[in-house]
Amino acid sequence: MAKDPYRYFRVEARDLLTQMSETVLAAEQAEPAQALEVPAKMLRLAHTLKGAASVVRLPTIAGLAHAIEDLLTPLRDSARPPSRDDLDAVLAVIDEASQAVAALSGNATPLTAPGYGAAQSSTASASPAASPAASLTGSPVAPDQGTAINAGPSAPVGSPPPPLEGTASATAADVDVDALPLPIMEIPQIVSKELDTLSDSVGESLAHVSTLKRLGAQIADLRKTLPMAPEDLATRLLRLEEQLERGGRQLERELLQTRDYAEQLRLVPASLLFGPLQRAARDAARSLGKQVMFQARGEAKLEGGVLNALLGALVQMIRNAVAHGIEAPEARLAAGKAAQGRIELLVSREGRQVRLRCIDDGAGIDMAALRRTAVAKGVPNAAHMDEPALIERLLRGGLSTARQVDALAGRGVGMDLVRDTVARLGGQLTLQSQHGQGTTLEMRVPLQLGAVRALNVFADGLASWVPLDAVVQVVQRPVINGRQMALGQELVPHVALAELLNPGRQRTQQAPGAALILRSGAQQAAIGVDGVDGVATVVWRPPPALLPPSKMVIGLALDAEQQPLAVLNPEGLIEAARRARPQAAPPARRAATILVIDDSLTTRMLEQSILEAAGYRVHMASSAEDGLEAARRERYALILVDVEMPPGMDGFSFVEKLRADEDLRSIPAVLVSSRNAPEDLARGAAAGADGYIIKGEFSQNAFLDKVAELVARSQLAGLTNRTEGASA
Repeated sequence: MAKDPYRYFRVEARDLLTQMSETVLAAEQAEPAQALEVPAKMLRLAHTLKGAASVVRLPTIAGLAHAIEDLLTPLRDSARPPSRDDLDAVLAVIDEASQAVAALSGNATPLTAPGYGAAQSSTASASPAASPAASLTGSPVAPDQGTAINAGPSAPVGSPPPPLEGTASATAADVDVDALPLPIMEIPQIVSKELDTLSDSVGESLAHVSTLKRLGAQIADLRKTLPMAPEDLATRLLRLEEQLERGGRQLERELLQTRDYAEQLRLVPASLLFGPLQRAARDAARSLGKQVMFQARGEAKLEGGVLNALLGALVQMIRNAVAHGIEAPEARLAAGKAAQGRIELLVSREGRQVRLRCIDDGAGIDMAALRRTAVAKGVPNAAHMDEPALIERLLRGGLSTARQVDALAGRGVGMDLVRDTVARLGGQLTLQSQHGQGTTLEMRVPLQLGAVRALNVFADGLASWVPLDAVVQVVQRPVINGRQMALGQELVPHVALAELLNPGRQRTQQAPGAALILRSGAQQAAIGVDGVDGVATVVWRPPPALLPPSKMVIGLALDAEQQPLAVLNPEGLIEAARRARPQAAPPARRAATILVIDDSLTTRMLEQSILEAAGYRVHMASSAEDGLEAARRERYALILVDVEMPPGMDGFSFVEKLRADEDLRSIPAVLVSSRNAPEDLARGAAAGADGYIIKGEFSQNAFLDKVAELVARSQLAGLTNRTEGASA
């Protein structure tokens, strides 16, 4: 299967868009002096996004980033802080860019350009009178903080809110869940401390293993001399036995601790959801002319799969609370309430469950109106149901059309989505409401996502699980002929599981101890393993977000010793077996090492993948300063450096410093940039660059030709690192 060319771009783009969105929301609360700095910060983010999109040839997203730059440039040069209408215009383009990023499916099909035109028209038409201005007061949303969302003129008292779901009259309160950019780039930072602790724990365990081995060797030596001095040896052996026992207990404790840390590494904080939910509340309040204080609290950590599954349901809950819970300011004042409504999201972990409560102080559910709606819909016994039964019927769906919701001024819109999400996770959904006082909607979902009967198999010293429903039979000591295996009167594709799981490892060819005959639809294949060890029902979950995606692994599950093992994907294994071809041993040669310097993750990973596929070794740096230090530590055959890497040294200055250094001046350097103005090319040549590559005109063949030319020149000059080993 072809590699996804947008994998790293999506990660970087979502992170950049999240930073931009959060910066806008923070600017609405900032003091004027702080707000003046916002456009310059966002310009840097937009420029990085534009460069990354140009590298992977996504003109729509690059155009949207350019549109953001066009909006921000006059704001940066202005002496006044950006107005709420200015920020609304920027947010509109950010949203469109987020939707474009979410639309990437990894099939290498570039997006077309209609989105850019839409963004331009929307930003061009923005004016102070375009929409009611909203202001955010208070602190940014955080686990223990709230955000006040005040809209402009509200709808007249008693006027029904516009429908937010299931109708053609969508409003700005509609939130595209897929386009909400979660800050997934924060995950490595979040788990860095846990990784350090895990590494320390593993290191201590290994040290104890070494101690036990030494003690075992001493006992073996003593056993050889036992006839010489039995009384003395008995005492010494007893002492060693006690030491071994203590060491074993200590090792067991440390390994259990390591397992607990590994369990924690799969968890991410629920607070990652608070930003998108704050945005959902803000947009819904603005579109309906309501004033809302949104507060989200909770330090609970959840599995990434659960977190992703809950996002859409939580967005719908927040929108419902704003649209059909919180009253208009005039209605609240008439009811003796504060004009500003309050919505609170509380997240907590209780055992193996996650508890999420959405609490509002709005109008609550009008039970009489709900009963009339149920009767009109033909719900059996609706006229005689008590309130708990009515609420239970509401949660089952079917009473949630916008017209009915408007008539009863309660809730129900979008409840199908919430209910289906909770049911899919095997959880529970409850609702409590007091008419005129507010509503609490609570979800409880388990952490375990699935169970399957699986076969425990071993290959190359590693154990894993294979779902049993895909295993047709297990053939002991199969007869293998190259990539095929005889099965009755037919030949089926065969490949060793060890080869699939560790493709780069050199191993001797030997017959497998057993072969699993796997079938998916009309396709089947034989997967060679060293052995099998029974069947068990295992609870599996998706792999942690930190692991690279693999078509052959669908999740992780614990074995009898509570060790995490991979749950293999039969379809992926069959496809890999059918595509497997004998691999010729690569010729031994020395690989040149190239340094890539770019602040864009997408550009770094793209250049690394191209260069490594061509046989080069690649080192990377995210700033010119780090790159210069790396160049002083190790000699490189070539350096590729980005031009713009704010806020530090740019590529031009890097090349100038390189040429001014007696030890580094002969290393070829190529500038890589989205800037293509003649003066930029001239400045690069004046600085001493050996080439200038424009990201928007990137050609892989031309790129590799230029790299090969400069590397060959570098090698002839004797500049390559003499300590490099042969490439794999």
